[in-house]
Amino acid sequence: MQDQLREAIAALERRDPGAAIPLLQDAARRDAGDGFAWLNLGLALSQTGRLAEAEGALCHAADALPDRAEPLVYGGQVAGMRGDAVAARTRFEAALARDPRQVLALAGLAALCEGEGDLAEAARLIEAARALDPDEPELHAWSARVAQRRGAPATALREAERSLAANPCSVEAAKAAARALLALKGEADATRHVAQAAARDPFSVAWPLVGAALRAMLGDLSGAIAELRAAEALAPDSADIQAELGLALAAAGQAAAAEAALRAALRQRPNDLALRNRLATLLWKAHRVSEATALLDATLAELGPDAVPLMNLALLRNLEGRQEEALATAEQAAALTGGSRDALVTRLCVLPYHPEGGAAALRDAAVAAAARYPQPVALAPRGMRDPDRRLRIGLLSGNLCCHPVGWLTIAGIEALPDSAFELAAYSLRQRADPISRRFRARCATWREMGAADEVAIAQAIADDGIDILIDLGGYGEGGCPAVVARRAAPVQVKWVGSQSATTGLAAMDWMLTDRWETPPGCEALYTERLLRLPDGYVCYAPPPNAPEVTRLPMLRNGHVTFGCFNNLAKVTRPVLAAWARILRAVPDARLVLRTHALGDAAIRDALRNRLHAAGIEPGRVALHGGVPHRELLAAYGEIDIALDPFPYAGGLTVCEALWMGVPVVSLFGDGFAARHGLSHLSNAGLGDWAAGEVDAYVRLAVGRAADAARLAVLRSGLRERVAASPLCDSARFGRSLGSVLRFAWKEHCSTQH
Repeated sequence: MQDQLREAIAALERRDPGAAIPLLQDAARRDAGDGFAWLNLGLALSQTGRLAEAEGALCHAADALPDRAEPLVYGGQVAGMRGDAVAARTRFEAALARDPRQVLALAGLAALCEGEGDLAEAARLIEAARALDPDEPELHAWSARVAQRRGAPATALREAERSLAANPCSVEAAKAAARALLALKGEADATRHVAQAAARDPFSVAWPLVGAALRAMLGDLSGAIAELRAAEALAPDSADIQAELGLALAAAGQAAAAEAALRAALRQRPNDLALRNRLATLLWKAHRVSEATALLDATLAELGPDAVPLMNLALLRNLEGRQEEALATAEQAAALTGGSRDALVTRLCVLPYHPEGGAAALRDAAVAAAARYPQPVALAPRGMRDPDRRLRIGLLSGNLCCHPVGWLTIAGIEALPDSAFELAAYSLRQRADPISRRFRARCATWREMGAADEVAIAQAIADDGIDILIDLGGYGEGGCPAVVARRAAPVQVKWVGSQSATTGLAAMDWMLTDRWETPPGCEALYTERLLRLPDGYVCYAPPPNAPEVTRLPMLRNGHVTFGCFNNLAKVTRPVLAAWARILRAVPDARLVLRTHALGDAAIRDALRNRLHAAGIEPGRVALHGGVPHRELLAAYGEIDIALDPFPYAGGLTVCEALWMGVPVVSLFGDGFAARHGLSHLSNAGLGDWAAGEVDAYVRLAVGRAADAARLAVLRSGLRERVAASPLCDSARFGRSLGSVLRFAWKEHCSTQH
């Protein structure tokens, strides 16, 4: 039996927990090792992402080893990974009761305190851990970060330099040093200080790393890359530096160089899950979706089940149009983690696209995910409760740019009366394009918050005295729900940006909407109060360089061409079945699909198989990959009628099709994501192009395709009609937006704490 335990531990030491698990399970069942089999089994299970099982095994170990603190320490770490802060704290404290010298337990409690915003207690616990392990450089880096957040940059710099002295390749310590220098000296002096330090010690990798972090914070991405290249030359074997370089190159749009750097890091650490996920994300952003999927599949096969690659796989499978598999994968990740916050958010991001996802299911999923976020805390200062004063409006998003968020909000935001509203933006990602410049011009305050954590962002918003925070990111990539959950502003409103359903967040007070998106009687589907605008809930800003509308294609082609330029996540089995019925009823019709994922040959082949299975002849369908935005708009010149997908309807795609003279047939359902098409069409005066059930959707498409003369007349005047409608009337929208924001503020002023 001892040989079996030794074999299992050897497998763990060579980083092969999958081989160790069955040996340890057998030993644990026989109660071998007086609890050590359970302890090692818990470690092996946690390393493969099977957190719920790991927690059970570690509980067995804690009972079997009453004098040992390790099972409780590791149990606390697993509970933390699962998002159960209460259980994590209980186990760390119990571990310290058994052994007050447990550095990992002190570190675990410090992390919990930092996450909760109790920085003083976090600092005390880190100091206690350092007293026990003074040679651990990462404790110095951590101490530096916490000191910086507590407003003690001199202490932060001292601790960061101590960490760098012990580990010159510490990217985390370099970032802490850069933040401290910026706070102490300002931009010019901090830059000069780093240059002088690097000149004094030209063979130290630490100062190029600090310089890279400083330049990144100042928005100088090319300078940051140059510094990282210098660090790479000094420490070519540092996987941390290669990984950081890869991220910077990816942010700069240098995908090939970024890939090379990440692959170099992986050659040094082939079993590093974080690096594999970073590379998969890079491939994903480059629209090499099938390669990203293959990399994550291989990661799971080689390293065993883990929640992070599973969550990324769920999102990738959704992007490929494999909605059922995506949801199953997201649920597998949730089961592995026992329902961690990230896993529940991933499930929530996939569920709106599922063929059978309804508003009630989305509400329940949102509430479950929201429960994993921090409870609201009081952040000072707060503005005066004067119902009529000029208000400070905050915009929180990573997509204040040429993105659906930008195209559907900027015109209305620009039209808010400056005398009544001062705007501040909290940008989660650096952007530089025509729409981002318009946002910057309208905002009195612009803060780049991408390097800050959720607590710091929330505190910055509170310190700026924001009265109403508008969230423009939600649970998507451009959002930070934890900031909203912490009650960063006294009034908080959800608007465009992953606005597919309720957020479920107790601290989200309102959702901006309209009578089509949320008709009377649907209030129970939302945890927010519904702030209905009198027209549509968005204001479309048409691109100034859009091509001219072309003549109706079917007049020259002799047949109707349907089109859909939405991503494949929205193209569900019921959508393909409905399209098959339309094409059977219009035998000479053609269908054009265009989206970035279709630039991937493997995904094109898979979609052809799905089309065939749905009864659609692949020869009648043209599949095209992504193109630059103006070319995408020009491609509507070949489309007579656009077909909106379901249950997740098109948003910006509906507006763009209409602007290019192409009417859209839409099917609406019961939830927010299912009614975008209805809202935009109705706001443009085309509500009769939306249907409430599949048969009517099919009849509508077939019937409109039969009347070329009517389509030609509609197309010739559609852009002017849309331009004159409330969908594009920014002045009208700005007045309405200002009115409902003022209403929300007055409601706040009328309540008592």
